[in-house]
Amino acid sequence: MIETKYCAIPNLYLANYFNMLVGKIWKILPMGEENNKHLKSYMESLQRELIGNMNLVETLKYDSYFVTLLNKIEFMINSVYNHEICRKEVFECIELVKKIKAKYFEERGDACEHN
Repeated sequence: MIETKYCAIPNLYLANYFNMLVGKIWKILPMGEENNKHLKSYMESLQRELIGNMNLVETLKYDSYFVTLLNKIEFMINSVYNHEICRKEVFECIELVKKIKAKYFEERGDACEHN
């Protein structure tokens, strides 16, 4: 069980969330390639979601991987960059999410726990 601001939730719920988060981050690449006019608002929404998650699951406030993920999203929202940098940052963000998931679930041996 993972403690949140309101109650404990099963580990599987948060592990599944991190799996879904990879897809949300991946979506940035095709949006960037298409010069999608909604890319910035999409990333801002993603950033709000991450901040909300950090406030809900307090241990994430102190996780260097999670803070780095927020920093990279902040950079992509407020900087001008080319497709190569976008691609690099997206892949680094995905790796950070995988590290977070491994840190909290796979290292403890409960990535597939069904609480």
